[in-house]
Amino acid sequence: MAEDPDGSRAPLLPGTVESPVHPALSFLGKVMVSVLPIASIVIGAVYLGQCPRQHLLPYYLVVGGSTVLLFLLLSCLPCGDGTDPPELSPGARGWRALFLLFLFAWFIAGNVWVYSIYPPEYKDPHNPNFCHRLLYLFAFWVTTLVYVGLGVALLAALCILGCLLLLRARLPWLQQGDRYP
Repeated sequence: MAEDPDGSRAPLLPGTVESPVHPALSFLGKVMVSVLPIASIVIGAVYLGQCPRQHLLPYYLVVGGSTVLLFLLLSCLPCGDGTDPPELSPGARGWRALFLLFLFAWFIAGNVWVYSIYPPEYKDPHNPNFCHRLLYLFAFWVTTLVYVGLGVALLAALCILGCLLLLRARLPWLQQGDRYP
């Protein structure tokens, strides 16, 4: 709590929640994040039918990329008058949950499709174990990078938690609960 000029105590953080990121920067970030789903759609569509060993691999890229792109697009749409942060309706939260559940299930299916054929035949297109090199390696590394990103996020969360626990042990007023000096 901080002291106001009149001597009353005011909270350090105001009750209103504003995004610390400018809307233009948020939009630019979403455009940069959409590069990988667009590349997934393009590579999956170009090499459709060029992986007889696992014919669902191009569909994994096309459907996964399309779903992520649609999710990003729907998160960009303005949902309010711009004065307050928009509140998600229960229906919108339900659709968002369904999207994420579908993406999770599709990712698990893609893991099976990608890792079950490792390594495919890259050279002879007439071999039944053939899979186009670019198609397979792109799907392999996109799937693997999701795991790398999750690992980095988990490690960062654990580091932040450790820092907060150390900070709590070092600051005496934090050891006493929510009371401030």
